[in-house]
Amino acid sequence: MKKKKKLIIIIICIVIIVFLVLGNLFSYLKNKNKTYNSINDFDSIKELVEYYGCDYKTTKNSSEDGFSKDIYLSFMTNPIDEDGNTNKDSYENIIKLVGIKMLDNFKIIDEDRNITVKVYVNEDKTINYIINDMNNYFENLKSLHTLNNNNEEKTSNINIVSKELKSIIDKDWIRKNINLGEKTSSYENYDLYWDEGYKIRTINNKIYNIIFIKNYQGEVFQGITVGMENDKIKQILGTPTYEDYSEIEIIGYKLENIYAFFSDGEISIYRLDEFNEEENKKFASLFTKLLEDKDYNTFLTNLTELYPDYSSYTQETDYANIKYPLRGFEISFGNNIKNGITLYNNFKGNITEDISIDNIKKDKVLPSNTYLNLERNLVFDDELSRANEEIITRDPYDIEEMDKGKFAQSEEYSVYFNEVYNVYTFYSINKSNPDFEIRVQNVTGIYKLTNNLFVYGVANDGIYIVDAYRMQKSKLKDDDGQCIIDKVEDNIIYYDDKMVQINL
Repeated sequence: MKKKKKLIIIIICIVIIVFLVLGNLFSYLKNKNKTYNSINDFDSIKELVEYYGCDYKTTKNSSEDGFSKDIYLSFMTNPIDEDGNTNKDSYENIIKLVGIKMLDNFKIIDEDRNITVKVYVNEDKTINYIINDMNNYFENLKSLHTLNNNNEEKTSNINIVSKELKSIIDKDWIRKNINLGEKTSSYENYDLYWDEGYKIRTINNKIYNIIFIKNYQGEVFQGITVGMENDKIKQILGTPTYEDYSEIEIIGYKLENIYAFFSDGEISIYRLDEFNEEENKKFASLFTKLLEDKDYNTFLTNLTELYPDYSSYTQETDYANIKYPLRGFEISFGNNIKNGITLYNNFKGNITEDISIDNIKKDKVLPSNTYLNLERNLVFDDELSRANEEIITRDPYDIEEMDKGKFAQSEEYSVYFNEVYNVYTFYSINKSNPDFEIRVQNVTGIYKLTNNLFVYGVANDGIYIVDAYRMQKSKLKDDDGQCIIDKVEDNIIYYDDKMVQINL
């Protein structure tokens, strides 16, 4: 009797299993032959994610406030492959399709890959998401892959010949301790020493950047002079540490104590600072406190006191950005994409009191509001921006887009007006003459007269002329009117329904 009952139970189990298998098979065949033309053709989240190659697990009510459901599944592939290529597009496709189907905030959880996606469906039905509490999850994965496979940048051995560069290094880059010659002009944060053949940018009393221009005499490095083609430089110095050919051909080398970059026949040098552990501890403490209290203003004040050697600092009502190329990081606030700190591959030490670059490499855990760009060196990026901007500035592409009177150009010069500092900057297009700037107040516009002569008006003052060759300005006519120049033709300046003849 007992054996008969066991047999009946076994038969019932087998029948149930058969029905389940047949049911799944029927469902599979049904879905396989089903045509999907829109998101509404999917009867369930399960059907949707399985159609796109995911392994659906289950759906539960979310225990976290602000989210309706937790959808458990296994994504169709890993977020990054062995070669460092991310599968961001396929992940985003699933996230957005499920978001359209859900029309409510939810989470996708892949326990096998330790991935939690928080998905926010906005009122206008647009969709935002963060993965593992990181806005730039895939970019960070790519940077971590770079960190793991390229631990150190190659350092080159290059013999420095330039006596000026040797002196700068020997004097620890302290500007006041170095005799650089007679300054020709100053513009755009640089002091130009035209006869000597270089220009200098100083930050916090130390030389940040020295650029050897095309009239520098002698070798900068052994066998290397200004004006040389980059192909010839590579033959002498070997494979560059840095290369970019997107806008301008630029190559660079990392030495023991400097960075050296080559572009357009010029040689641009930056110092390579030694890591200061005590300063880094203070920085890590500041950033740790920021993550706790979110007091951005106090953080920026304390940061600039600790590190006054930033290369740029932009602060507006709802936005701030500060860059430290030599230290390998930048800070942004008010930017929804990267609101926090971005680390580059020349960053060293701790980010917070508990997490360092080595921890990130080993444990793959980031502090909040921390982003990685470890495939890039921030010094190289700063030089790349400088060199590209200089090319565009000297010969801009869209002259018609310039505001009338705030820009002028001849065959030899491009002239720009900076409204913040009330400065006109004169750039020699072919770099055959010194660049310079003049400071003006109440200026009403500048116009070309000849290749080297420009005229501008100053309200309640008069009409002026600038000789770019001599880097001098002089007054042509006193006038207490608006002095708004309308045009310049045949050596006649037309302004305020008046005119003034220029005898050249």
